[in-house]
Amino acid sequence: MGGNRPRRTNELIGEIVKDDPLAFTKNRCSDNARMVLTKAEGIEFDIWFDKHYYHRERHGDDDGKREGISHDLVQQLIIDAAKHLLFYSIKVKGFSFVNFELTMRNKRITITQNLKEETKLNIVAEYHYLNLNRYEVTVITALRKDDFHFSDGEYQIEIHLDGTSSLFKMERRNIKIADQYLK
Repeated sequence: MGGNRPRRTNELIGEIVKDDPLAFTKNRCSDNARMVLTKAEGIEFDIWFDKHYYHRERHGDDDGKREGISHDLVQQLIIDAAKHLLFYSIKVKGFSFVNFELTMRNKRITITQNLKEETKLNIVAEYHYLNLNRYEVTVITALRKDDFHFSDGEYQIEIHLDGTSSLFKMERRNIKIADQYLK
């Protein structure tokens, strides 16, 4: 018996590989792997409005009613920010936006969006762990301001209209870019 039979390679199979569910193809880890399952897990966010935000949106303050911070707009930005926050929490070392225990100073994150030719919408929110696939989000406040300040050590995520985002961190009164999501 003169040797082993020749192995079939991706070059020999050509385009058949795309349609063959049993084929071994290249993925990000290996040159020879077979996908066996795609499974989606759901994550739920319970969105709450703090009384401070609610009164600011409904009644305003000494300067008058706050325009451009409606429930629908704020709620949509919280929803849009969720996948970006999860992305950064996996990618950026030291970044976490979820509070697991109640402390004297819970982590807050500023979520910002620049809407076409308008003043930036800034939302300050706290995220709390409930269980593996459920989190509580409380909107503390929201306001329109281009030069919104957040505290030292805190993060701001800016969601761009094209679906990209930028993560910023305040360090010693300087805003530094921590990372970006570019499609």
